[in-house]
Amino acid sequence: MAVTQLQISIEWFRLFYFMKTSLLSLLFLMVGLTAYADEATIVIKQKSGNETALELSTNPVITFSGEDMVITSNITTIMIPMDDIDDYVVCGEGTGIKPVTETPQFVDGNVVFSNIPKGTTVSIHALDGTLVRTQTVTLAGPTIVSLDQLNKGCYIISAGEYRIKVIKKQ
Repeated sequence: MAVTQLQISIEWFRLFYFMKTSLLSLLFLMVGLTAYADEATIVIKQKSGNETALELSTNPVITFSGEDMVITSNITTIMIPMDDIDDYVVCGEGTGIKPVTETPQFVDGNVVFSNIPKGTTVSIHALDGTLVRTQTVTLAGPTIVSLDQLNKGCYIISAGEYRIKVIKKQ
């Protein structure tokens, strides 16, 4: 069976669309993770050798127009051809999540904190900032945060000054 020009064009379109939406999803995830950073910067490295940097505090929004990625922030709008994008990174304190001084343990699908003070509110947020669940620590000692009722995905668990990122795979 001969492959027609139309079939080849459709396959190239599908590949381009997949790459474009994958890049957009990854950039939105990175921007979502770093939305509260003070000095975080997204740097887009181009094949031409140019680098474009935007502080996340300028609230950049990434869209696509034709074959260009368009980044619009509070201070500027930048268009970069998709085929010129080589890599992108987030620099700085991107998530605002401080290092955990207490290492939680993962036991039977639960997160266990060993030293959270009584009365502390424990909250679980989705990466888009949506509050999924809260609980209040009622007893001193180990605090168990169940992940059983959560859908697959990435979450941030906050307990007082502690913040951890969790990926639920099942």
